[in-house]
Amino acid sequence: MTPLSPAHAALMAGMHHVCFKEPWDAKAMADLLALPGSYGFLAGEARPEGFVLCRAAADEAEVLTILVLPPYRRAGLGARLLAAAAAEARVRGAAALFLEVAADNAAGQALYAAHGFHTVGRRPRYYGGVTDALVLRKDLGVDHTARPMI
Repeated sequence: MTPLSPAHAALMAGMHHVCFKEPWDAKAMADLLALPGSYGFLAGEARPEGFVLCRAAADEAEVLTILVLPPYRRAGLGARLLAAAAAEARVRGAAALFLEVAADNAAGQALYAAHGFHTVGRRPRYYGGVTDALVLRKDLGVDHTARPMI
């Protein structure tokens, strides 16, 4: 997997357009990549297959968007992207990883549940003013209470 950089913004926007009803444009991607704590990974050696974009702040991280292009779905790539996101979140000191998923996205919910995410909230009419978002959390096993006091 390749770490995302601002040079990937247009590519990410094109991929987002393929996968989402309300895609983010290249400027939005570049702006997100420029935020402090942003990180992500592009999957695909010869051609792009998917990506995950995240942000870490303090002891939490959030998946801002994750996608796998249609020809590459159902082959474990989503799981590998989630694992990379969680591993980097741990490196950055996050104790939990959050994300949102549409309440009507059964495939996404199944993927996230299989990888340790559980529902902690709901955002009514979050997507397009119509569909609720479920807020999911995965504990990353980082214990900040065990850090020595300086």
